[in-house]
Amino acid sequence: MNEERLSTFAGQPDRPLIIGGCPRSGTTLLRTMLQAGPEVALPRETRFVLEAWRERRRFGDLRDADNRRRLARWIFMREETEAHRLGLEADDAVERLVAAPPALGSMLSTCFVMFAEKHKKPRWGDKRPLYAARISAIWDLFPNAHFVHVVRDPRACVASLRTLGWFEGEIAPMAALWEHSVKSVDDWRSKLAPDQLLDVKYEELVLDAQRTLRRVAEFAGLRADDDAVEQMLRYREVDEKRSRRHHSNLTQPLDASRVSGWKETLEPREIAFIEQATRPLMQRWSYEPISDGVAAPAELLRGFTRQQRRYAAAQLKLASKERIQKLLGHRYPLNEIRN
Repeated sequence: MNEERLSTFAGQPDRPLIIGGCPRSGTTLLRTMLQAGPEVALPRETRFVLEAWRERRRFGDLRDADNRRRLARWIFMREETEAHRLGLEADDAVERLVAAPPALGSMLSTCFVMFAEKHKKPRWGDKRPLYAARISAIWDLFPNAHFVHVVRDPRACVASLRTLGWFEGEIAPMAALWEHSVKSVDDWRSKLAPDQLLDVKYEELVLDAQRTLRRVAEFAGLRADDDAVEQMLRYREVDEKRSRRHHSNLTQPLDASRVSGWKETLEPREIAFIEQATRPLMQRWSYEPISDGVAAPAELLRGFTRQQRRYAAAQLKLASKERIQKLLGHRYPLNEIRN
């Protein structure tokens, strides 16, 4: 990240606040805290931003009202998009999108603006862990965004992912997912200014919530006074449907044991594997190894390498598709924001 300059959007009001990170890194905790605050509205995860960006050719020129209506119905009339989590009346939302500025990013922004209006808040945001791995899409769609990258100890992420049965319980691809998410953000770090990207460690959010929330608020141009922060800390009062399996901790006070609980659930050989596989990034993020003298199982290291190759191949495929999109298939602007 370029520490010597601010972006051309610095100081502009109403910039969106986007949260991403490896799954099970604490993105939902931070989202819920900010949603409890006085200024920014962030819905539960939806499934249409990245999908619309990826499939944008199918909607054609959004200067055509019929195409805008087709996109709007694709968002609000399909269960797969989870747009019901915005709590909007679908027919009204479709008409609002048809009247929105004719660019994909602008139309997607309007979805979240409507959510913010429903909650009587002046700012909108969105959260999805996958935004970290697809961060290029965020800057295509929302170039004036504040992006908050949440990072958690990879051992804790793996332990949490396994509890939920990800990858059929295989921990090698879980560790590779953590590395992939973190590196994807790193690939953009040199291109972004201090007002565009903020790293937040889950451990700091749990152990020093007031200070961390103030840092996030100051970064995003939100209120950072005591009253605003105290309101965010009342996140358990946010009234919304949640998965008890995935987010039961959101009904509980902050608990320091969440930071180191992985020590009780991971076996020593598993800890040794994660520490060896992710060592450079663990060192950079100041996560101390504890597996002194324990050998990492070779089969786990091989599985990690295989998954790394899969991610690399997927990235090349995505980059190739994007080149085709931009050279041949997508002649229309993705947003109407001007620097």
